[in-house]
Amino acid sequence: MKKYFIFSLIFIALVSLLVYTQNNSFSTFSIMGINITLPNAIWIAVFLGIFFILSIAFMLIINLKSILFQKSIKKDVQNLIFNIKNKILYKNDSKPIKILKEIDAFTKNIQGLEIKPEKTENFEFLEDLKKLLNKETIEISKYKLKEDNPWFILNVKNRMQKDPNYAREVLKKFKNEELKKEAFYIYALKAPIYEILKYDYPITLEIILNHLFEEKFEKLLQKATLKPIEEIEVAKNIYGKKDPDMELKIIKPLKWGYAYLALKYEHIELAKEIIEENNLKFFEFFLKLKENKIKADIDEYINARI
Repeated sequence: MKKYFIFSLIFIALVSLLVYTQNNSFSTFSIMGINITLPNAIWIAVFLGIFFILSIAFMLIINLKSILFQKSIKKDVQNLIFNIKNKILYKNDSKPIKILKEIDAFTKNIQGLEIKPEKTENFEFLEDLKKLLNKETIEISKYKLKEDNPWFILNVKNRMQKDPNYAREVLKKFKNEELKKEAFYIYALKAPIYEILKYDYPITLEIILNHLFEEKFEKLLQKATLKPIEEIEVAKNIYGKKDPDMELKIIKPLKWGYAYLALKYEHIELAKEIIEENNLKFFEFFLKLKENKIKADIDEYINARI
């Protein structure tokens, strides 16, 4: 403002001087019925001075508005922080917002450390996020999210849950390991064993139980990494379905299940061999009971020890 004032005065003086040196004539103007005669240079200085005063007044008004606006913004920010803190603390007290009303509307979604994805003006995408959290799928391409984006991943997972056949497409199409792993467990529940064996993901109990006695079932067991109780669960599901020798042959890759089935069929010598070779101390006490001809049920024994 100070520089503008100085340069304006210099400019007015120079223009007036230029007019004076070029044309030293006089002009008469009637102002409110009064005729005033002055040199043209003076009239130029007067008109430029009036323009200068008006411009200064205009800038002062604009500057005042800017100052007031900045103060209002600063006050709104302080009030927004106050409101957000109270929303996090589950307090209903809030302060009015004059300018940043749309942002203030968003704070209504905050409750504690959670954000409720309710639709809000200029935050319409929250409605889509709510659908995702409710296990629905959305047209997510409009958000241009990367494959490793958590919302993108959730959308694909929701679609696979609704359409298990989509899991095969995910396995082939996507590179994200989290998605591929999820897709594998869905796909493997119904896929042929030869297809399952193509992928290097752990074989779960659920997958095994969905493919009992299918072709290459033994290879599926060989690839499986199960907990002892899960191996026993597989053996329980195999028990009584086929010839005992065939069942023992099938379950052989699972040492805990193998021991269980041998004890279930009371093949004591075989059970002893399996338990000693694999150091399965869990079964040692039960084995001694059977060796001493004491009546005992392997399922009751397991249930009592778990």
